[in-house]
Amino acid sequence: MPVTDDITELEADEAESGRATALRTPPAMRKMADRLARFVGLASADQSSVVEPGLVQRAQPDGGPATTPSRARSAGGSQPVSGRRGVDYEVVSTRRGPGTFGALLVLVLLGFIAWTAGSRAYRWVTEQLDPPGAPTGEIALTLPLGSSTASISDLLETEGVIPSSRAYEWYVRLRGGPAFQAGEYTFQSNSSVWETLAVLEAGPSRVAQAAQQPLTIPEGLTLAQMADLFDDVQGLSFSGRDFLTAVRERPVLSLVAPTPPVLPEGVIEPAEGQLFSDTYFYDSQTSAEQLVALMVDRLDAVLTELDYADAPRRIGLTSYETLIVASMIEREAQRTEDRPTVARVIYNRLARGWSLGLDATVVYVVGSQELTADLLTVNSPYNTRVLVGLPPTPIAAPGRASLEAALNPEDGPWMYFVLTSEDGTLSFSETDEEFQRDKAVCVELGLCG
Repeated sequence: MPVTDDITELEADEAESGRATALRTPPAMRKMADRLARFVGLASADQSSVVEPGLVQRAQPDGGPATTPSRARSAGGSQPVSGRRGVDYEVVSTRRGPGTFGALLVLVLLGFIAWTAGSRAYRWVTEQLDPPGAPTGEIALTLPLGSSTASISDLLETEGVIPSSRAYEWYVRLRGGPAFQAGEYTFQSNSSVWETLAVLEAGPSRVAQAAQQPLTIPEGLTLAQMADLFDDVQGLSFSGRDFLTAVRERPVLSLVAPTPPVLPEGVIEPAEGQLFSDTYFYDSQTSAEQLVALMVDRLDAVLTELDYADAPRRIGLTSYETLIVASMIEREAQRTEDRPTVARVIYNRLARGWSLGLDATVVYVVGSQELTADLLTVNSPYNTRVLVGLPPTPIAAPGRASLEAALNPEDGPWMYFVLTSEDGTLSFSETDEEFQRDKAVCVELGLCG
């Protein structure tokens, strides 16, 4: 006999014996479900009947509503459904009720919580930069030679001058700070970051005199050339190799013009151009790490002052790409007045999709100023004679004038430049014919090969 027939007989036997074939929903659970449905707006409080999902009401001959007898029952009655006793079908209405108000209340509460959390976070950050209350008692501190932003901020926090060394350090890196001189300063406790910077900018009451020596790093040097320079400086506690190690192991260099996380193959020195050329002071205790920190801090201070963060809007390049351009300007232009025009030539050639054709980038690769035909075709991402676009990193440490020129190029149609005077004067031209004329002058003077 088919299985369905056995089931039918079993149901019939159970019906005759008064046993239910389905569990009846407990009354307490039904009441809880009804209350929950009414609260979220899915059922009204005065609902008098429920219908199984999917049933279609049919009109009775006398005009009253009805449903298929075997599939519906009165909400309070005991009409069997499908021949089974005690089976409850719970259906809720989709009519909007108190649930809409509840949802709005939840949104308002969430908004209030978010606003409260945001307000507290803003107030906390503000208090790290400018603590509540006025500055109080004086604190005399001696800032040693070779101090970096990080070491100064730690000292100021430890002595109670500022509430947070981390907030001070990020403020100085992102907004810029004064170049200060080592020596004795008088601060006030509970000071704001800007009040502390004002004290540093005003200078020390007594300059540190402990055998400090000036160390001038010329503009346009590569990191390798800086290392060679340090090997010849008397009184330094570190070698050029130590300097390069400190640079390469430093986890963070410039924050204003950071090195991209991924660089192409063939990059010579990822940290190139990230240290600012300037005059620094050292003593017998100054470490390579301290000098590197000072040079990075000084670069970010200058880039912040020049507004390098605005480079994408002003010239369409990132701050790091603009730093690359500045390094090429530094190596190609000897005179300050020529640098904005060199910048314009670079940008014009980039805009037209031309190779830059700069000898300085090839010199950076081969390490020789004497460029032969073979050297000009060297396979390197720095060979702008062959490849289109910028080299992957700066090729030197640009000075302030070159940094400023890269961000503020001269307006004009020039596409070429060449050296036409022994004093370093460059001649600029728009057409190849004009360029060849200027180049002939360069060759005649023995300035071009």
